[in-house]
Amino acid sequence: MSAFSYAQSISGKLLDKDQKAIPYAEITAGKDGIKRMAMSDENGEFMVSLPENGKYLLEVLQNEAVVYSKISMVNGNIHSDLIVQAAKETDIKEVKLTAKKRLVERKIDRLVFNVENSVSAQGGDAMDALKLTPGVRIQGDEIKLSGKSSVKVMVNDRIIQLSGDDLYNYLKSIPVANIRKIEVITNPPAQYDAEGNSGLINIQLKEVTQDNWKVTLRSVYQQATYATFLHAVGLTYKKDKFSALVDLNYQYGKNIYTNDINYYYPNEHWNNNIYNRNHQKNLGIVMNLKYNLTKRSSIGTQLISSFSNNTSDEFNNNFSRNYTDGAVIKNYKTEGMSSGKPKNVSLNVNYTLDLDDKGKKFSVDADYFNGVSPKDNNFSSLLQDFEGNSSENQFAINNSHQDIKNYSLKADVELPGSWADFAFGVKATSTTTDNKVDSKFYNKIDESLLSSQADHFLYKENLQMIYISVLKHFGEKWDVKAGLRGENTQTNANSFSVNQEIKRNYFKIFPTAYVSFKPNEDHVLSLNFGRRIQRPGFWEMNPARWYMSPKSYTEGNPFLQPAYSYNIEFNYSYKSLLNLSLFNSNKRDGYGQVTVHDIMNDSQAFKRLNYFDSSSLGGSLSFNYDLFSWWNTATEVSAYYNELNPKIDLFSNFYSGWGGYTTSTNTFSLNKKKTFLATLYYEYNYPAVQGIINSSSSSTLNIGFRSLLFNKKLTVGLNFDDIFRKNLTLYNNRSQDINQTFLQYYDTRQFRVSLTYKFGSTKLSMEERETGNQDEKNRSN
Repeated sequence: MSAFSYAQSISGKLLDKDQKAIPYAEITAGKDGIKRMAMSDENGEFMVSLPENGKYLLEVLQNEAVVYSKISMVNGNIHSDLIVQAAKETDIKEVKLTAKKRLVERKIDRLVFNVENSVSAQGGDAMDALKLTPGVRIQGDEIKLSGKSSVKVMVNDRIIQLSGDDLYNYLKSIPVANIRKIEVITNPPAQYDAEGNSGLINIQLKEVTQDNWKVTLRSVYQQATYATFLHAVGLTYKKDKFSALVDLNYQYGKNIYTNDINYYYPNEHWNNNIYNRNHQKNLGIVMNLKYNLTKRSSIGTQLISSFSNNTSDEFNNNFSRNYTDGAVIKNYKTEGMSSGKPKNVSLNVNYTLDLDDKGKKFSVDADYFNGVSPKDNNFSSLLQDFEGNSSENQFAINNSHQDIKNYSLKADVELPGSWADFAFGVKATSTTTDNKVDSKFYNKIDESLLSSQADHFLYKENLQMIYISVLKHFGEKWDVKAGLRGENTQTNANSFSVNQEIKRNYFKIFPTAYVSFKPNEDHVLSLNFGRRIQRPGFWEMNPARWYMSPKSYTEGNPFLQPAYSYNIEFNYSYKSLLNLSLFNSNKRDGYGQVTVHDIMNDSQAFKRLNYFDSSSLGGSLSFNYDLFSWWNTATEVSAYYNELNPKIDLFSNFYSGWGGYTTSTNTFSLNKKKTFLATLYYEYNYPAVQGIINSSSSSTLNIGFRSLLFNKKLTVGLNFDDIFRKNLTLYNNRSQDINQTFLQYYDTRQFRVSLTYKFGSTKLSMEERETGNQDEKNRSN
């Protein structure tokens, strides 16, 4: 390791007394008659490389005048923010030099990846930075955390109200140059909603110190089976007390989804081949406005909207063979088209007041969300029974409409003090979900009505929440944090078609606790505990049937109960090189989708049930290391053991088994200026037991290139994903003692060309607001 010499440097930013950056000033560091010189860039940032440690005379010259001078002791890489007078003033100002932060730091309730210190992320975007963050996995457009079923993304402590492609495209719009750090919170503390057994990723942006404006243009061409295009423009503006962010993106194209399903019935083998060709058009809008009322208070608003126009050509070929000679017994073929124009609008209004200069703060958020999801699915089916010498020709008109409205209000107070840091807050939210389904099946020959279903399902949910959190420091080595959150819930589910109404009212407590021990600068150990709730998605409680074919349908369950999880984690960090995490999670009253077979009628129903208790034990070990000055590797190895106890007769009494994965992200600097970069990513998923499901191994190999041109204003990217098309997983399980397998493919082998061009000021003013109704919106998806 000593072969890779630890170079010395002084880096930082030149600021005037009003905290505005000073560009194009000369900085010198002299020792033994030899001076090293650097120039601050347009952002006021500079770095002076030094040949050795020691005492240096640090000077700043502006308009040929020395405006700053100080003797400083240098030992390794240090960071300096210099407060400099105007050129006509010669008073020497004091400067505080601090050691450069580690690339990876372990805090009491989160892991921090200091992106601004990472050369590997240079020239990329937020998605590229997440690929290098310990514990974070990127699979396609999905972001995952080790040991967590889902993850939410925040920017500057504000939840982003996007998911799927919309979230992916938004994060691609944030340049790494504007990211200070990424926080990974695997067990969220009490100030965050207890909803979901999920983690949080908080992207912290650099502060803006001067007025600015900036425009970013983005275009992406992606080729898989079919082509997809993205065009976007982002505008940021900050002047005096007002700042604004507007981002528009339009995505259009096609992709495919396939699923090869097998059901092994006692007397016959069914094979169902599904092929969907999806046509997508989506317009995304993000707008943030903020105005500083005073030096301590501000008011802001955030609008996020998505408008889509989706169609899907759907082909379903289902046939059975006997086990004796393999002859085809029956063939059910369905062809149709699904279409819909879903849209959602999320509006947040917020007020923040800094009570003093020591971190005391009060904030209020008011939120509104409306999500509308209509869907029409019309299909024709030919049902042939060769043994019974019968044939039936049907067509179906299958329509649904979902309308979700949510209102939320929350208030938070932060009170850091000499004895301990306190935080507390309250929140109230109200949600109404209106679901309608209308399905009719006709004889295609004479157009007579064969069967029909119409349902109107109305679901209302109100929650009131309160929390308190305390953080106490015991010297420099021990930290303790504890929190308590209470959530009161009232629900009303009403299915008008069957005249069925279900009401519930319950109050639950969710404690969290954290302990951190730091014996020295190189080692950090921490232990945490938390209890969480997982409420069913609104669509999961709709009892109406949604048909994919005359023989296959999904059905919700208004009797679904929330699931509860208890999580314990141990973490250990060594410098920025190594991070070890061990976890244990126990879930009670878990729910999910199960397959119910009707063998006599050759049909399958996919239902939602509370059907299991489960526990899991696992861990992950990650490394982040510069093998050479031009080669960085970030590697993670994870393994887990699961146990599941079903509560229904469809499954066996007990399931258990192992699983795990290995990932490696390698970044290569191909020139001295580090403006031409290459990445190689490999992921291998081991065969695993996940509850009632066994999964096969799968792997992914991605290669990418990134070039920074025209003073880094233009970024050109070229990526090849899933080169060998190995991102395929075979799932199998037994339901009603019937073995079933699923092999799904999501069109992951592709290449992508991206162009990003920036002009205007190089500062970016962007602050996302954590809206108070994010969990309710997640459950609408």
